[in-house]
Amino acid sequence: MTSFAAELVFWVVLPALVALGAAYLVWLLMQARIQVLTAHYQTAVAKVENDCSSHPGLEALLAELRMERRRFVRRVPGPNGNETTLITHERLYLRNIPLTSWMEEVLVLGNGEELPAETITPLIEPAASQSLTVA
Repeated sequence: MTSFAAELVFWVVLPALVALGAAYLVWLLMQARIQVLTAHYQTAVAKVENDCSSHPGLEALLAELRMERRRFVRRVPGPNGNETTLITHERLYLRNIPLTSWMEEVLVLGNGEELPAETITPLIEPAASQSLTVA
């Protein structure tokens, strides 16, 4: 009977204990690795935040972005009367350099409907310009 108990411990219990010990060691190593990666990530994020906050030129650069918007009303005669279409073109500029091409939005108003209140604005919205005095 003692040989059966010894063989049971040797073939069943001992490998189970070794597997549990190895799994625990792997878990400890992975936890340490996760902590190291988290520390590196937090350091990198802090560095980027510090770099972004130390550049006051970013706000000045974003202040120089402007949107130019043009609105047109197209009336096309049709069998049921004039069909009205509102066409809006928008373009993004940095200083005087266009960053995008003209983006077009078409709003079909139908027959004899009133124009939305936003169409009362000028066709070309003036950009915030700085006056320059030459002496």
